[in-house]
Amino acid sequence: MSKILVALAFLTGASAFVTQVAKGPKAAALQARRSEALPYTTTELETGLAGDFGFDPLGLASAESLYPPFDTLRWYREAELQHGRVAQLAFLGFVWPQFFGTFASTDKYDFAELNPIDAFYKCPSEALIQIVIFVGALEGRRYLRCIKGDAAPGDVGLGVPGGWNPLQLNYSEEEYAEKELQEIKHCRLAMLGAIGALVQSGIGGQGIGAQVISAFAIPEFTGKAGYFFPEGL
Repeated sequence: MSKILVALAFLTGASAFVTQVAKGPKAAALQARRSEALPYTTTELETGLAGDFGFDPLGLASAESLYPPFDTLRWYREAELQHGRVAQLAFLGFVWPQFFGTFASTDKYDFAELNPIDAFYKCPSEALIQIVIFVGALEGRRYLRCIKGDAAPGDVGLGVPGGWNPLQLNYSEEEYAEKELQEIKHCRLAMLGAIGALVQSGIGGQGIGAQVISAFAIPEFTGKAGYFFPEGL
């Protein structure tokens, strides 16, 4: 589980590409257009956000805000980016130990567990407390900056113009828009991937890497006559 703490330490570094979003509770409603997400339908949704493909079946983007700022378009985009970034780190944490190893285990702590669900319950309580405090501090800073403050959703001041930018990232307006779209697509894919990986780990009882490897293993019954029938049939 120490790998989770290491991954969380880089959480704020994932804030590279963000979009300016109006603080208003509603998205602008324009004339109906063909939905890119569901081409056989039309939509009036036009948020101007990266990754807006006209898919909002619950009407969250255009609904009246009843509990601002917690049900505004600004809040939803902030939540989507944050959940997506965490999901990317989570999925990386699922597969990294299988292929690159873990910390050495001791008599007291077992770091060799590759099933993420079992690894959580083997994590020392002291480490869990550190993770909670660390993540709580990050979340508090994010709330003050991106929700209560004027910073764009997802902008925690790292890797963007005017913020801490050790890699000296300097994109043109077109390149920046492309990176915003890439990030939100990766976030959405990672959220689905992380959920799938977690469910599969719970069902199979193995780490993700072990399950992928076993999927390509040749079953023993293929060496027997009538191998197309699994043993017992």
